[in-house]
Amino acid sequence: MSEPTTHTLGSWFAYARKHLDDADAQTLCETAFEVNFSELVAGAKLPAPASQIDVLRDFIGRRRNGEPVAYIVGSRGFWRHEFIVSTKTLIPRPESETLIETVLPFLTGSARVLDLGTGSGAIGLSIAAETGAYVMMTDVSNDALQVAANNATNLKLEVQLRRSNWYDAIHESFDCIVSNPPYVASNDKHLQNGDLISEPLIALDGGLDGLDALRVVIGDAPAYLHHGGRLAVEHGFDQEEAVYAIFESTGFQSIELMRDLSDHPRVTHGVMP
Repeated sequence: MSEPTTHTLGSWFAYARKHLDDADAQTLCETAFEVNFSELVAGAKLPAPASQIDVLRDFIGRRRNGEPVAYIVGSRGFWRHEFIVSTKTLIPRPESETLIETVLPFLTGSARVLDLGTGSGAIGLSIAAETGAYVMMTDVSNDALQVAANNATNLKLEVQLRRSNWYDAIHESFDCIVSNPPYVASNDKHLQNGDLISEPLIALDGGLDGLDALRVVIGDAPAYLHHGGRLAVEHGFDQEEAVYAIFESTGFQSIELMRDLSDHPRVTHGVMP
């Protein structure tokens, strides 16, 4: 399809929609033209600056080559905030908000929370923003921790950041541990589809059965939880029985399964007596 002959916001928005799905076209046009959706529609007949058209042209090409929109624009909305993301971090997804919904009722401002494998920091920072709790966020990747630090600065939130391979560098105890660990099986075809192709494999690949990281996060948690402390983990929609069994064998009680907005099993949590 040839480019528009009239260089207006509306003509280029229509052009983007011909090449991409509507949501992607809207996000990329809003970012390239530095407008919100209502301004994009209301200003459809306004001239589009050549420099911004060049940006949109680049965006469309990158998206058509499979690059995730979040990496193109450099951020993704999650919970109540916009978070910086990079190719070194997983892209925050709506289903992960279930993890926050699960633990918020049990947290107060005096709680101590550990977010294992924080990535962009979206989960830990959302909890900190909602509760005012002490939150320590860890990741094995220094690049991911830098992204999390940038997000903390943008949101004006004071949190602790520490490089750690799961619990290796943790010496404290907490009231709550949350984690969205890698839980996709190594041979799962989804790793070769969609946005997952572009995301860091270390944040996705959970071993042959997808449970390698979950076994560590759940199995070692008792040593880092106060009595009565709670662990909540995100997992795959078909892993609830296996994850429940790991919780049970580790000694957790009051184990519950939470479903995401698509009604898929998504988070399991339990209490350490």
